[in-house]
Amino acid sequence: MVYSTTNKMMGSKVVSTKLTEEEYGKLVGLCSASGYTVSKLLKRAILARMNEEAYREYIPTPKHVTKAEPQVIHEYQIKKTAGSEDKFLYY
Repeated sequence: MVYSTTNKMMGSKVVSTKLTEEEYGKLVGLCSASGYTVSKLLKRAILARMNEEAYREYIPTPKHVTKAEPQVIHEYQIKKTAGSEDKFLYY
């Protein structure tokens, strides 16, 4: 479900919270910088967060975890050939 300000609701509800003077000052500064009222900015933030959560619910999760098989590293046998110089055969 996508949450939006255009969704028709039967009535409006009020949500409140307490902020320190410093937090409220930052909020008011953010509002004046963005051109929103405190109410409008908070509503947009709440709806955006609700949409993030709704989107997460639609992300498919893997049904099973594939277990990685161990890789086999082949060992090479080294044989020294007859002779005075060092020659090696790898097979």
